[in-house]
Amino acid sequence: MSTPDKGAEHSLWPALRVLWGQRWLIAVITGIAAAGSVIISLLLPSWYMAETRLLLPGKPASGLLSTLATGSTSVTATSLLGGITGDFQRHLSILDSRIVKESVVHKFNLVNVYDLADSDAPEYWAVRTLSRYVSFVVDQEYNHLTVRILDRSPQRSADMANFFVEELNRVNARLASQNARVFREKLEQRYSAFEAELDSVSNAIRDIQVQSGIMDVSAQVEAFMTGMVEVRMNLLIAEVEYDRLYYLYGANNSSVRSAKRARDAVRSSYEEALAGKEALMPIAQDSLPEVALQFQELEMERLILAELLAYTRPVLEEARLEEQRQIEAVEVIDPAVPPVEKARPVRSVICIASTASGFILSVMFVLLLTWWRENYAVVAGKLDGG
Repeated sequence: MSTPDKGAEHSLWPALRVLWGQRWLIAVITGIAAAGSVIISLLLPSWYMAETRLLLPGKPASGLLSTLATGSTSVTATSLLGGITGDFQRHLSILDSRIVKESVVHKFNLVNVYDLADSDAPEYWAVRTLSRYVSFVVDQEYNHLTVRILDRSPQRSADMANFFVEELNRVNARLASQNARVFREKLEQRYSAFEAELDSVSNAIRDIQVQSGIMDVSAQVEAFMTGMVEVRMNLLIAEVEYDRLYYLYGANNSSVRSAKRARDAVRSSYEEALAGKEALMPIAQDSLPEVALQFQELEMERLILAELLAYTRPVLEEARLEEQRQIEAVEVIDPAVPPVEKARPVRSVICIASTASGFILSVMFVLLLTWWRENYAVVAGKLDGG
């Protein structure tokens, strides 16, 4: 049991004696490494990191589908185009886009700052270099976004971080305006179609009234008409919500897919109501004169169109206002300011690591050199004998 310990002790003390005998060589090598690390660290340029913290705007979510459950159509209409709560996925995509980074490169002349004027594609390499010095970090605990910029100039790093936010708001406003325009144009088409249909139905009702003398719809079918109007209104609301989300996020977004399923379900209910209206009528169809049936059909269509127009009108007005409104993508908690302390290089770490490396390498060199001197003859003899 004591043999390994004695063997280790026998091998340790000779090694320590060798190191002690070569202590000045070790000290010189370690000192050279330490002095070299100090000189190199002092020659390295200082880099500064500026950062700005951002929040999503505090706008109310649309809540259209939840409003349908409560039956509050007026609230739905006024909040249809409101902000949507969510994460920073859209903002990160804009910040990391080529168009935003190219704007930063042009604004701060980074081709010359990064000394890339003589490269084969100066702007391309400036964007690539900028990508290494910028980072976007989302804090999961407090749900804020941080934009960080590394640069040799403290002032320029702060200005670049703030400019990234300006570009984020500018590009987001442009995209939002484009989406709002497409949404508004589709709403206008719907509204015009409803108006044209209502005019046509009103003219047809007047013709029947003139020809037959019927002045009002039977009270027996009023409840049925009211139910059909409600189902058709629900279909319009579901279609408008689906269009709004589709033009904001595209077909693959989970909210868009949910809205599509909701729209399809409401549309199926409406088609079933239309298909089964003969059975749903409170009186038998054959007991109504043909003219009364025509009048009932037209009056029901007129009521539906009137409700659809009443719903679509405020939504269309809000869509027109939304198209003109400049929407801020984020709210700035802390704007970037010129940093006082450098972010890198960390000279103390460089010096300590280099000094330690010099010491370890010098110890290994002394031990290997000693071993070689002691075993050179044996190794040479084995080589010659081979």
